Amino acid sequence: MFKTVLIVVLAVIAVVAVAIAGLFANVWWQARKQPPAFALIVEKYYACPDQRALHGGIFGKGPTKVLFPAGARQWCWRDEWKEIDRAEFRRLASQWHGVDWSQEGEWWTRE
Repeated sequence: MFKTVLIVVLAVIAVVAVAIAGLFANVWWQARKQPPAFALIVEKYYACPDQRALHGGIFGKGPTKVLFPAGARQWCWRDEWKEIDRAEFRRLASQWHGVDWSQEGEWWTRE
């Protein structure tokens, strides 16, 4: 009887440990598919040239823009994102995605 209870308790502990490890692995995996994260409110712009993707704006507050080509995967690995400046972001958004900045909100239309 004692051995049975011990085996059940150890099995439950093993299942919980595997579930927690799986949760941490999932969080890590999802974080790898995001541009570099920031804890502060900061204006940054990133390009993922291999996928022709862009992500930029005011992180932590908004507005932000995320642009991926239609039909392509909708994420990039964290090390694929390259930091660029606002002018390059605007140029690539127009070139790769046909963004007409004159039709965007006031914050996006400023130079």
